Amino acid sequence: MAQEFQFGDFTLDQSRYRLQKGERLLRLEKLPMELLILLAQRRGELVSREEIAEHLWGKDVFLDVDHGINTAVRKLRRVLRDDPDKPRFVETVVGKGYRFAAPVICKQSDSAVEEAQPQSQPDASVEIAVAPAKAESVWHRYRVLWGTAGVIALLAIALLLSHRRGVGAATQPVIRSLAVLPLKNLSGDPGQEYLADGMTEELIAQLANIHDLRVISRTSVMRFKDTRESVPDIARALNVDAVLEGSVVREGNLVRVHAQLIRGATDEHIWAQEYEREYRGLLALEEEVAQTIARQVGASATLMAAGSHSINPDAYQAYLQAQYFFHRGAEKVDLDKALAYADQAVKLDSNYSSA
Repeated sequence: MAQEFQFGDFTLDQSRYRLQKGERLLRLEKLPMELLILLAQRRGELVSREEIAEHLWGKDVFLDVDHGINTAVRKLRRVLRDDPDKPRFVETVVGKGYRFAAPVICKQSDSAVEEAQPQSQPDASVEIAVAPAKAESVWHRYRVLWGTAGVIALLAIALLLSHRRGVGAATQPVIRSLAVLPLKNLSGDPGQEYLADGMTEELIAQLANIHDLRVISRTSVMRFKDTRESVPDIARALNVDAVLEGSVVREGNLVRVHAQLIRGATDEHIWAQEYEREYRGLLALEEEVAQTIARQVGASATLMAAGSHSINPDAYQAYLQAQYFFHRGAEKVDLDKALAYADQAVKLDSNYSSA
């Protein structure tokens, strides 16, 4: 049964397929709207990414559903003016899915009741009873019309896809410059801030090896740490074609990294991926992300260190901490910590040249 959901200043009418804020109608595309209806129906529950994919596209779908889900969530948050860092409505459960966090008042949609009433009126049933042949003739005509419309629609879709393949790729601007925004530490532990900053710096260094790609320096991007500016505004400020943003969560020996590449001018997702690795595989993960982004921008990358996988993981952790305190070094105590961690990294791995 169609329902009407009220949350905050918003009203979501399922039967009318309409979202309002007060008296103002809000524009929301089909997939974000379907996602909002699903989350509102399951309010307070964790809805997994697998459930969302099946709801939006069905089973056995052969497309990049992760990218599609991320795009739908992003568009939904934009319409609801929802901050992903401090969500009022759509809460991310990292690595699992999403939860609709706001209180929801649910009732049967008035439009559903209105639409149901004509079916119970006697006139309609009398007309069918006295003229079955006419009704069958009308139904036959409708079937023919719908069949013809279906063929036309399929042809139109085929032509559109052909046009996109033939022309769309050629008109899409080439990415020649990139900024890696400071990764967010979502561990809930300020002591893990060194990991987010360290990975940001290492990704910048890795991506700087991509041929014909201008990568903005760490010094320039760190001023956007914890910023609320939009991606297009940041891209304009740094004069880049695309922005890489993401987050890091460390839980024991596991590290989860979410990264997404966004076109600066249009705020459009180009690529998004979530990784889960053991902490000891962090270097390999950074290289994997760099290689994936190189493929997305149609370039080739040469990795910084050919033998990087042999670096002692504990030495690498100490090295990241040394970098963190060195860059933070407003006071002597920070520089002392940086030196101590660098010394520790060298003792753990005497062949670690960066340390």
